[in-house]
Amino acid sequence: MPRTLTPDSGDARTLPEQAERMQAAQAMQNQAAMQQQTAQSAPSGPASGSDWRATLPEDWKALARTDQGEMEIRLRDHPLLAKYGSKDEAVKALVHAQRLIGDDSGRPPASPDAYELPEMELPEGFPLDEALQSEYLQRAHELGLSPAQAAGLYSWFVPKQADAYTGEQTARTEYAQAEYARLRRAFPGQVEQVLDRAGTTIAALGGEPLARALGPALDNAEVLAALARVAPLLSEGRMRSGLSGGAAPTPEGLRKMIADPRYSDPQRRDPDFVRQVADGYKALYPGKRR
Repeated sequence: MPRTLTPDSGDARTLPEQAERMQAAQAMQNQAAMQQQTAQSAPSGPASGSDWRATLPEDWKALARTDQGEMEIRLRDHPLLAKYGSKDEAVKALVHAQRLIGDDSGRPPASPDAYELPEMELPEGFPLDEALQSEYLQRAHELGLSPAQAAGLYSWFVPKQADAYTGEQTARTEYAQAEYARLRRAFPGQVEQVLDRAGTTIAALGGEPLARALGPALDNAEVLAALARVAPLLSEGRMRSGLSGGAAPTPEGLRKMIADPRYSDPQRRDPDFVRQVADGYKALYPGKRR
């Protein structure tokens, strides 16, 4: 039979003590529960003390890269937030980032013209092709690029092209300077005359279109020297003398050539021109010596 405590039983005196023990145990349980609740709501990790991150909800999570790889952690503990001193700074940074990436839907705009390409400083003379730029926008729209993607790709590609252009211009300048030095060694004191004669040949044979077609070749010392040697053949005195085109020379034409500074002036004598005079004289007076 179960034991029943009655006022007459020997355990009657222990009832108050048992009640006190039960109350004490309940109080300890209540205190432990309150401590646990406080610990759960208190900030931990980097978001402690007066750190504004401590106010972020406990259940807000975000992915972060750790030594163990990418894993989900509490937002309040995210290392990216550590550099912001307040919520205001974090919000401003978010707005600024959103402005940079544009429409966060990831969708292309309604038309290619709706893309906004960033302005950038480009080197002087860089040939920015507007038709190619329009073609780029059209292609970006066909591929479904968002405004942020199109702008990001453009801001990466165009400076690369500008750097390549600058490098080419620098290399050509250095090459032209080296070739000019070669001309000075080959024609001491006459390099300006060589350049003038080369320019005369270019003007007579094709002008600016020919110069554009030759391009960097006009910086080459051998090319310039060859063009300079052609110039006398195209001069007015040479054409009138009848020495071109295989025609027989005339005495009048030969006299003009002899009076030409390229023959008569020792400081300006041109070996090719002197040879032409000699050939003309032989053609007019075979077997005779001057």
